This record gives sequence, structure tokens and C-alpha cells, in this order.
Amino acid sequence: MMQAIYKEQAERQKMMQNRKMIQEIERELDYTFPVDAEIIQTGETLRVERAAGKVRVSYADKRELARAALILKTNGAGSDFTIEEKSGFQDVCLMIDCSRNAVKNVETVKKLIRNLAMIGYTSLMLYTEDTYEVDDEPMFGYLRGKYTKAEMKELDAYANEWGIELIPCIQTLAHFNQLARYKYSHFKCFDCSDILLAGEERTYELIENMFKTLSECYTSKRIHIGMDEAWLLGRGKYFDKNGLVDRFEILCSHLQKICAIAKKYGLKPIIWSDMFWRTAYADENCRDANGKVTIPETVLKKIPREVTLCHWDYQELTADAYVEKLEIHQQFANEVWFAGGTAWCNRGFIPFLTYSTQTAEAAIEAAKKFGIKSLMETVWGDNGGECSLFANMPAIMHYAYTARGIGKERLEKEFQALTGYDYREYMRLEEAQTFGKYTEDIGNPAKYGLYNDVFLGYADTAINAEDKKYFTKAKQAIAHLKNGQYGYIFESAYALNEVLELKYDMGVRLRQAYREKDKTELKNCADDLSEIIGLLERFIESYRKQWLKENKPNGLEVQEIRLGGLKERLTGCRERLIAYLNGEIEEIPELGEKLLPEAVSRKRAGNRVDLFSHEAIASVGAFDGFTEVDV
Repeated sequence: MMQAIYKEQAERQKMMQNRKMIQEIERELDYTFPVDAEIIQTGETLRVERAAGKVRVSYADKRELARAALILKTNGAGSDFTIEEKSGFQDVCLMIDCSRNAVKNVETVKKLIRNLAMIGYTSLMLYTEDTYEVDDEPMFGYLRGKYTKAEMKELDAYANEWGIELIPCIQTLAHFNQLARYKYSHFKCFDCSDILLAGEERTYELIENMFKTLSECYTSKRIHIGMDEAWLLGRGKYFDKNGLVDRFEILCSHLQKICAIAKKYGLKPIIWSDMFWRTAYADENCRDANGKVTIPETVLKKIPREVTLCHWDYQELTADAYVEKLEIHQQFANEVWFAGGTAWCNRGFIPFLTYSTQTAEAAIEAAKKFGIKSLMETVWGDNGGECSLFANMPAIMHYAYTARGIGKERLEKEFQALTGYDYREYMRLEEAQTFGKYTEDIGNPAKYGLYNDVFLGYADTAINAEDKKYFTKAKQAIAHLKNGQYGYIFESAYALNEVLELKYDMGVRLRQAYREKDKTELKNCADDLSEIIGLLERFIESYRKQWLKENKPNGLEVQEIRLGGLKERLTGCRERLIAYLNGEIEEIPELGEKLLPEAVSRKRAGNRVDLFSHEAIASVGAFDGFTEVDV
């Protein structure tokens, strides 16, 4: 009797939860389930059908209720249909960068969670290097807009309501550059650069505080602990204390200690695998006569079995290009995730949407061949988090649909139903970078065209004056998209294109006119500089609106300082140009310098280049030194 009552109560509670979720789905999609729709949880595949005017939805996981609603909205109330779906992957995870200034606000993350459920993702990671609260570590994420414990708990609970697993994604070795400013006064556990000091008691005290806090805030027992790109490990304070120790030995010892802490809190670690497989990959002794890499058994045994290896490889355009690396990962006894594919938006304000879809298709094809069960699409925000998260929606949605084996026709129709925008028109957002044709690389003229100094002209040798017409075309392509839920993205992009169509070749024009002593053209340039400054102010205003819509206000200061610096520099150049025209000064030395084409590396199609760091674009005098990867 009591069992029957408990079962009835459980069913009633489930119905109440579903009703609440259905209401949220309907608000997000502007779609209402038919009142007589039959909705049942079967534990099997998602099946959505309309027959004789009746709707029936059977689903396995509650997130598929949201997926079903999108399918129903897309297909309208017309003819009968049956759609059945089952992903070929156990996990399809989205990771978004919340560490490079742009910490996504709570409402943005909630909206993302709703959308991920509707398009077929199973989990979400918020990549947080130091941007989360840690008990007993007041300087951790200080003034950086970190997620509080209350916010993490709120987001975790919300994700659970939608059937999305929210997995903590942190760092436990390198990429702590933001903490390094406090290393002498507070943390005292740095080796060198942004790398923690392995073997140091304070390091593991810090990591335990991280794990303790996160285990209180997240229900997921999986945790991504990073550990990538620590190439100078053991070469700083560690070397001073211990002498020269093999980097791999330090790495394995550090990982063992972290695994012990994770076990204490019931957590299962996932790591980026590059520091492990590259050790053998770079060793010629590990290659046979045919070039095949075999990882030594001594290396394989040192990786704890409970650790999941996550291989990241983002930029290959064919499935075959991933084969060798995935073959190497098959040699490990560990579970393997494949972060094959990223929404390429870390090269400025404008994403590379077509390139993102091409690399994703190649990576997912390779993952299927190798039986990989867990996929990840990453959205990195290196160099400031300049790009809008939702500017990447076509790539984010395409990734999940490719993983589920859904073709482009359905993708485009369901994108329209989800967002209110035509998929192909939305994709044209990228044309400020691709010029509408260069879609197989990541040359970023919309970034270096903006920050390139009009007097120093570091990037001028990579600028074709006639290419500025592409910014006009890019502006015109999105002009009608400045309404709707993502209108603020297109408003900001439109304003940026307005700046670029006038500024892009300004340095080229100035240098040529100065050398030819063409004062009429120099006067035209001075007038255009005034207009550019006004257009830049308009872009700053729209970009500020975009930032505050999606992100916490912390980090906006970085963009305002950069853009404000650009505005002030343009003002100063204009004033000096007018002084020269008025005979108040005799020369503008920078415009007399000869520019060297070989100074600009990272060439891409169409004479475009990939200039990553805004400081390096603006001035070669901004650094004591930098490596090519920083540019």
C-alpha cells in the first residue's frame, strides 16, 4: 500500500517538474505544446510524431522535452511526420571560456543551458581559471567577476532541471597568469611563468580548497582539471629547489597528488592530454622506421586509470589529419574525450563560422571512426573575450547536429525556429573576417584593421586598399538583422564594419600621400580621421551594450581601455597631421619610415594575416618581447 502511495507521489512530482519545464520551454521558444499532446518518458530514444492531428512525444531524458518542442515548432501544425533521434555519442559537451575577461552572467548561462537542451547537447563546462569563489582564498579571482558559491549552486540546480550536466572546468597546474600578480604577497606557490610549483605544500592546500568548494557547489562528480601547456614546468623555482628533474616525472607526481585530493571529494578528473602524449610524440626514439609512434609502457603506467584524457585538436579540415593523434590516444588504458572542434571566435570581435563547421565535421567523422564516445565543442575567448558568445550559435548548433547525424536542411529549419534568424544570413556575420570567400583559415582583418596604428602601420604591408569594400559588403549583409533577440550582436558588428570600411587602409593612404607631399589627400585623411573617431564612439557604445547583455561588467574595463586608447591615438594622430598641414611641425617621422613586409608573419589567404594580440598589432614597442604565438 505504502509503495503504491510513494510511487503515485513520485509520478505526481515528476509531472509537476515537467509542467514547470514545459512552461519555460514554451516561453523560450514562443511555442505551445498541443493541449492533447501525449508526452511519456520511456527510457528509450527520442521520438516525436504527429499522426491524424495528434502529437505524441516519447523521450529518454528530460532535456529531450526541449528538443521535442523545437522539432514540433519547426514542423508546424500541418502534415503528419515521425522523427526519431539517437546520438551516436555518450557525451556532447560545450565548453565556454569564462576566464579571458568575459565571465558570462548568470542569465546568459541559463539561456545557454535552455538552448543546449533544445539542440542536443548533454553537458556544459564553464572554463574558469580563477573566476570562481574558493573558500579561504580571498585573492582567488579578486575583482575579476568570479562566480560566487551561490551562483554556482544556482546554475548547477538550473542545469539539472534541464537535464544538462554542469561540469566544473578549472586549472590545477598552468594558466594561472591572473594569480601571478599576487604570488609574492599571497599564493607563494609559483614555479615560473603562470605555472604552479609542483611538490609545494601550499600548492596542494590551494588545490584542496578549490576541490572542497567546487564539490559543495556542483552535483557532477566529473571535474576537468586542465593541466595543459605547462611547457616550462620545473624550470623555475622548482629547478632552484630540486635541480634538473625530468618534466614528465614532475607532471606525473603532481597528477598523482591531485588525484588523491579528488578521490577525497568523490571527484573523477578529466585532463587535457597534450602534456602526456606530446612527451612521446616529440621523442624520435618512440618512432619506428615507418614513423609510427609507440608510447613506452613506462609512460602509460604512470597515468592513473581513473583519469580521463581529453585530446584537443581544433583546426584540421580533414578527418585523416586527426588519425595519428587519435591512434596515440588508443594506446592509453584511460577513457578518452575528443575536443575536436571549436567555435573560432578568439581572433577578434567577429567569429569564423564556416571554418568552425568545417573543422567540426572533420573531427566528428574521425571520432566516429575511432569509437570515441565523448565529444566537446570549445568556445575560447583568448586575448580578451572580445566576441559575443551567441554570435557563435550557428557553429554551436551545427556541432550538436553533426554529432547526431542531422543534415543541413533540418539544421537550417530548426535554427530559424530556435533563433528567429535565417541560418545562412546569420552566417554572413563572419564576412568582416572572411571577405565572403576565404573560409578555410583564420586570417582576421577585422581585428588588425581596427587596431593597426595609422602612423606606425605595422600591418600596412598586409593591407590591400581595395579590400575595404568587403567591410561595406559585410555591413550591408547584416543591416536587416539588427532586430530580434540577437539584434544587439548585429548592431555591434554593423558599427564595427562602419569603422573598418573607412579606417582599414588609412595608414596606407597617409604614408603614400606623405611621401608624395600630396597635401590635398592628407587633408582628406584628416577629415576622415574625424569621421572614424565618431564611428568608433558609436561602435564602443554598441559594444558596451553587447558586453553587458552577455557578461558580468568585470572585464569590460579591458575593452574600454583598449578601444579608448585607440580613440585617443587616432585623435593624437589627427592633431599632428593638422599641425603638419598648418606648417606648425616640419615632419611626421613615422610616416617616413620604410615598412618591411617580412616583419608581418602568419600569412593567410588573400594577403590576410592572423594577428592575434591587439598590443602587437598597435605597436611593436608594447612588449619587452613576445613569441609568435602571442601575435
